[in-house]
Amino acid sequence: MILGLAFFTPLALSGTVFYLFHHIIVKTNLFLISGITHHLQGSFQLKDLGGIYRRYPLLALLFLIPALSLAGVPPLSGFFAKFVVIKAGLLGQEYLLVCTALLVGVLTLYSMTKIWAEAFWAKNRVPDFSASGIPVPMILPVLLMAIATVLIGLFAEPLFRISQLAASQLMDPAQYIHAVLGGNQ
Repeated sequence: MILGLAFFTPLALSGTVFYLFHHIIVKTNLFLISGITHHLQGSFQLKDLGGIYRRYPLLALLFLIPALSLAGVPPLSGFFAKFVVIKAGLLGQEYLLVCTALLVGVLTLYSMTKIWAEAFWAKNRVPDFSASGIPVPMILPVLLMAIATVLIGLFAEPLFRISQLAASQLMDPAQYIHAVLGGNQ
């Protein structure tokens, strides 16, 4: 998001606004999944987690969707957000920053897969904390946000149009100033 602000072009700002939509959903979802894993195993520490995939494969999948989206894997929402900002950087010939952003994406993918492997795939290192399962009010918002992440990635154009409109207003705030202050500037 900061990279798009740094490039400060209409395309880069469009990508930044789109990235905001994506990031709010994905990060919220990851925090909610963290709460569910705490509910299931009584800890937030990776060293105390493991084996969730075997008992709750849907939860493992629901973690992978926002995790991979955060890294920018297609066809998820994060891919399109990163693609637009990277394209803006390439058009602006900011090759070093583009390479840095791509490297950060790879490192994000590495960290997300490491978390998945430790919390979901590895053998459970401590006894089960909770055998009660996942309450529907806990899993439902996670499921809905995962679906939103996929849908935003697959049908990005309408949200991107909104992002372009917001970016044009950020580039020329006169319309916003007039709407807020009226003709009395």
